[in-house]
Amino acid sequence: MTVTPALIDAAKTGDRDAWSELYLEYRRPVLAFLTRRTGNPALAEDLTQDTFVRAMTAIAGYRWTGKDPGAWIFTIARNIMIDHDKRRSTRRERATEAVTDADSGVRVEELVIASAEADRVCAALCSLNDRQRTVLTLRYWDDLTSHEIAARIGLRVGAVKTLTYRARVNLRRTLADEPPA
Repeated sequence: MTVTPALIDAAKTGDRDAWSELYLEYRRPVLAFLTRRTGNPALAEDLTQDTFVRAMTAIAGYRWTGKDPGAWIFTIARNIMIDHDKRRSTRRERATEAVTDADSGVRVEELVIASAEADRVCAALCSLNDRQRTVLTLRYWDDLTSHEIAARIGLRVGAVKTLTYRARVNLRRTLADEPPA
């Protein structure tokens, strides 16, 4: 399906069919993105729903630029994920709380180390600018090619490759400067 200005205009007026089309087009990629970022399918499902609720409330401010509105929806998803992470860090939720089955074979220490490393990488990602973070997320979490990323965010393929390279260098530098937890 190709998203058109008419579909966006219909969604702005509250047309259920238009929203249904947008939801069907972007739900799977947004869910996959959030599942990879959270590692928790149930949480990713909740955040995906929050993404579309926020998109519905913010659609009036969306302006058609001729580019795929998926980038706008992914920005909303990313912001919801960041908001969730901020709330989680203030509540001090930890991976150890998720261990309820003593027979699972998963050691609490391994979960704590993995959680600390994930937090370290997340913090390093947050230190990148929005474009670099978006390109890395699309490339490594969503497994998109440079051509697919270029189409999604409206850049040339060469610009996407350069942006990806610089983002990786900056991420590597940030992680090297930070001692592991």
